[in-house]
Amino acid sequence: MEKLLEEYFDLKDMLLDYTDEFHDAMFYDIQGYYEEIDLSDEEECKHYTEVLTKQVNAFKSILDAYKQIDYTFC
Repeated sequence: MEKLLEEYFDLKDMLLDYTDEFHDAMFYDIQGYYEEIDLSDEEECKHYTEVLTKQVNAFKSILDAYKQIDYTFC
């Protein structure tokens, strides 16, 4: 999960090059993962790893979409 959280944190900053819309929510989400998850609870870790994987993949897609935007007349 630590690697996913690092990737999520990096995505937060990479997206900031394009928009600040997600930055604060992602920051607080990351903070919640660190503060609220009981790492000794295997089932809880498995669940939140799946959730975090979906989040990371979603934000990767959003970042990829921003990178493809190429305004012609702006």
